[in-house]
Amino acid sequence: MKNKITYNVAKVLFSLIILLPVVSLIGLMLGYDIDPKREYYYTDEAFEFIKMLMAVGYITAINALVFTFSLYLIWTKRVALAAVLVFPITVNVVAFHLFIDNGLLTSGASLGNLMLLINIYFFWYHKEQYRTVLAKDLA
Repeated sequence: MKNKITYNVAKVLFSLIILLPVVSLIGLMLGYDIDPKREYYYTDEAFEFIKMLMAVGYITAINALVFTFSLYLIWTKRVALAAVLVFPITVNVVAFHLFIDNGLLTSGASLGNLMLLINIYFFWYHKEQYRTVLAKDLA
C-alpha cells in the first residue's frame, strides 16, 4: 500500500512539473510576456543561454509537445514510456544547472533535481518493462 501511495505522489509531482512548459507555451500563444528575467539565473551565461533558446522558440514548442504527450501517457498507465520520453529533457535541465547556472544546490535547480529523482524512481519501479528492451539476446 505504501509503495502505491509513493508511486501516485510521484506521478502527481511529475505531472505538475512537466505541466509548466505546456502552460508557458499557451501563455506565449496568448501573447503573455514569458521572457526570461535575469534575476532567475545565477550567471550571465545561463541567462543568455535561456534567452537565446526562448528567442528561437522551437525548444519551448518541442518540450510542450513531449510533455503533453507524456502527461497523457502518465495518466493512461504508460508511465514507463513517459519516463523514457522525458529523460533526455531531464538530463539537459540538470546539466544546464550543473554546468552553466552555478550548480545543483541552487533554488533554480530544485525542480530539475526533483524531476531527475522521480524519473529514476519510475525507471526503477518499471524495471521489468525495460528488461526486454535492454536484453542482449532478443532471440
